[in-house]
Amino acid sequence: MHQVLLTFDTEDFVSENSIWFLRSLLLCLEKYDFKGLFFLTGHMAEKLKDHTEITSLLQENEIGYHSSSHSVRPTVFEFTDVESYEKAYETSLVRETSHINPLNGQIEGKGGILAVRSLCNGKDVVAYRAPGLCWSPPHSEALRDMGLKFDFSTKIAPIPVFYKGLTFYPYPAVREWEGRSPNYRAFLSSALKRKVTVIGLHPSFFVNQSNWDSIYHEGNPKSIACPRPRTASEFKSTFHSFDLFLRRAKHIESIGLIEVNSDLRMSEEKLTITKGKIEEIYRHSMRWPRLFFKYEPKFLHKHFVELFTSSAL
Repeated sequence: MHQVLLTFDTEDFVSENSIWFLRSLLLCLEKYDFKGLFFLTGHMAEKLKDHTEITSLLQENEIGYHSSSHSVRPTVFEFTDVESYEKAYETSLVRETSHINPLNGQIEGKGGILAVRSLCNGKDVVAYRAPGLCWSPPHSEALRDMGLKFDFSTKIAPIPVFYKGLTFYPYPAVREWEGRSPNYRAFLSSALKRKVTVIGLHPSFFVNQSNWDSIYHEGNPKSIACPRPRTASEFKSTFHSFDLFLRRAKHIESIGLIEVNSDLRMSEEKLTITKGKIEEIYRHSMRWPRLFFKYEPKFLHKHFVELFTSSAL
């Protein structure tokens, strides 16, 4: 059976539109008896704690972690971009258990993964996706030591593979939903051929015209500004096409070709790596900071080499 995982990066804490749409999305999944995997940031978990209906609906799905603050500077790729691997690891432990001020990036008490786990009311949080799919080895190892077991950030292999205590899931076959034929073709091509297909979407994309976190691209802003919302007709069209996608996925599941679920399984496939593959993985991980933040790492390449050339734990 080919598994399909519907995953959602739930990160937009600045727009109320994203909050009400999250409820609609959860109800839509419920309509088709699908369970999603929702990656929450610490900021988003803090915002959702007063939305009891949404929290209750989330409890019926799998909940993952999406960093303490996503795009607030310093980001993951910045605070781990130090010469010492150990220092980057230790900084990750601190920042990922802290509330990060969204205007200055300073630590202000407890938060991060603690906020997500508190929102989950005891539900296990064992999966992680890095913001912008930009992951950092010492950061991933820190999260592993905080109890996370599954990483959805990398383009390491087309199947889940196990390495140093983590199962790395495949790169998403679909990353944003536009409701056009390329979305369907990408889904079908992967779902009918691969053992595991990951669909990676952003709920905020359905309601906003631009990225909610663009205010952080030039540095931390002086105030939080909401992105421009989609028009009612744009939203209706996009959401209708997504509903149609779920209906088609349900039909394909009903005839036994795929299974749509959020079951997370430790892989028995061991990762084998080459020097060329390390370079490819590193370049892919650095696309987000280079493209949107104009950031050129100094030490992260060294950290990738260290992760993949040191002995496995």
